[in-house]
Amino acid sequence: MNRVLFVTPGESQWWSREGGTWGPCSAESDDPVWVVTDLAEESLTECKVPRLFGRDRSAFVRRQVAGRYPDTPFCGAMPNPAQDDPLGALMPTRYAMFGIDAAERLNAELDAIGAPVAGVWPLSMLMGVLASHRSLPADLFVVLPGSETLRIVYLRNRIPILTRMTLTPDQPNAQVEEIVRTIRHLENTQAISRDAKGFPVVFLGDPARIDPFLAPARLVRVELPQKGDAPAGDWHNLVFDLVLKSPVGQVAPLARRVGFLSARLSRVARYLALLIFVVGVLAASSNLLSIYRKVEQRLAVDQQIEDLDDQIDGLNAHIARYGAAPDIVRKAIALTEEELDSAPDIEPYLRLVSQVIARDPNLRIKELQWRLIAPGVEPCVMSLALGGVSGSGAEAKIPGGDVRRVELGFELGIPGSYGPRDRALTLRAVSSAVAAFEGVTVFQDANKEQASGSLRGGSIVSGVSQPRWCLTLPGTNPKPGKADGRPAT
Repeated sequence: MNRVLFVTPGESQWWSREGGTWGPCSAESDDPVWVVTDLAEESLTECKVPRLFGRDRSAFVRRQVAGRYPDTPFCGAMPNPAQDDPLGALMPTRYAMFGIDAAERLNAELDAIGAPVAGVWPLSMLMGVLASHRSLPADLFVVLPGSETLRIVYLRNRIPILTRMTLTPDQPNAQVEEIVRTIRHLENTQAISRDAKGFPVVFLGDPARIDPFLAPARLVRVELPQKGDAPAGDWHNLVFDLVLKSPVGQVAPLARRVGFLSARLSRVARYLALLIFVVGVLAASSNLLSIYRKVEQRLAVDQQIEDLDDQIDGLNAHIARYGAAPDIVRKAIALTEEELDSAPDIEPYLRLVSQVIARDPNLRIKELQWRLIAPGVEPCVMSLALGGVSGSGAEAKIPGGDVRRVELGFELGIPGSYGPRDRALTLRAVSSAVAAFEGVTVFQDANKEQASGSLRGGSIVSGVSQPRWCLTLPGTNPKPGKADGRPAT
């Protein structure tokens, strides 16, 4: 339960928040206590400091506060940067000092509290925090009426610099007169300008009573931003809700707040330990989940391996029923693909031979040999043996890079009516046509054998009785040459 001890000149009241609103309560509780004072000994003053940095500025400000409030520990200071000073936020030269010169009264009240003390806030500072909202003017008066008192706080640049508590009856005209008297004091001290057309005022009492008296005194009433469901005009809800947030203006020394701060630190430590525990549990659960998923994946892989082994065993049993080893079947398939299926057809080679003799209708093929030979095997051995002589292919080289070669040999039947000249022209034309084949290697050439014949009795006697040719071609579909014996393009 949130509790506030409200200390006034006449009495001290306990307030607690229940059901969203504040009301009086008893002091018997161990819950932390926020102390709010509304005493005549509250004061505010300004102090100028040189451009100091870090600890030097802090020490100087502490000395100034101690010199201003030598008889009470309930004091403090806050920077008051000027609007025309761009360095004021980093190195402020103006400070607002505040304190309560009623140390004996406050110490007695705090000693009587058996619960942790969150802090002590002067009502003047809480009124200044309420009126520092961005929607309100930067310079204004905040007025809090009481039964026989009147609290006036003046804010300049949203920082409270003056507070007064006067014995003023609860009458609107008397209250306005006291506000005007405060304005005159500020004009005399040159805190505000005398030619101001109007002064904004935040009135924390009943506005209907004081509104008729404001305009003649050049006062303009402004409203605080409404927050929550607090009743309009009830300043207790606004002030006590604000003090629970521990705003600026706390004046209690650290020794008075040890119990509250230690409890808060221990609570923070517990929350931090709980957070670490939760994070550890989440991390551990994440690792356990990752391990569980990996185990599941491993089990799934093992199951797949078992299924594949079962399929392999089934295939091996199915293959075993055929009576042939898989290696033999693979070799047979490879032989079929590499040798049988890729073997060239004889028809294109027959077309080549027919093109050779097509130019002379009297020529005939007496014998034709077609053979597929492997690399490294000497071609045309049988044909050369039958011919009895070595043709032009004796010095030809077998290409070592060929995968397969086709040996093509044929014997030409020339009519007996051809004389030596016609016979020689025919052999020469056939040899030219054979040499025009793409990729050909000639091992036996009847035209060259004819040219190597002997000269007897003034005539050439042929060294070949049967015109025979033997050559090799690549083991692919051959390309014919041109009709005139030149290679095809």
